[in-house]
Amino acid sequence: MIQIHNPVGKRRRIPLTPLIDVIFILVMFFLLSSTFGIWRPLDVALGSGESVGAADNSRISTAPAVLIVLKMGAGSDIPELIVNGLPVTLGELGNELNRLAAAGAETAVLIPHKATDFQQVVHILDAAKATNMKRVSLKLD
Repeated sequence: MIQIHNPVGKRRRIPLTPLIDVIFILVMFFLLSSTFGIWRPLDVALGSGESVGAADNSRISTAPAVLIVLKMGAGSDIPELIVNGLPVTLGELGNELNRLAAAGAETAVLIPHKATDFQQVVHILDAAKATNMKRVSLKLD
């Protein structure tokens, strides 16, 4: 009998490099297209009375009831937060502003020191906005 010999070919391995490239591209796409932080607008009225943002474009006609001063400490780079003459921490700011709002205060003005970091000013404005104050202004020199 005649035997036909079937040649056994080498098994080729599936290349994994293109698969890894595609997976890497998909991971990068999903990382770059997703949002991890919560972005919310921070409407702040400028000290001149003009309002920035879509919430309120009216003029401020009354004097502010709360004065928030951010100044640099003597001999240190740590800013001090003073609300109506009383030193407070950033954690206590919300409670103090809510207490003043309950006493009838409606507006607050933040006056930062020239050397204050902008991110620190945004943290303070964000904390003030989360309180019962109706208007929060920023006075820049």
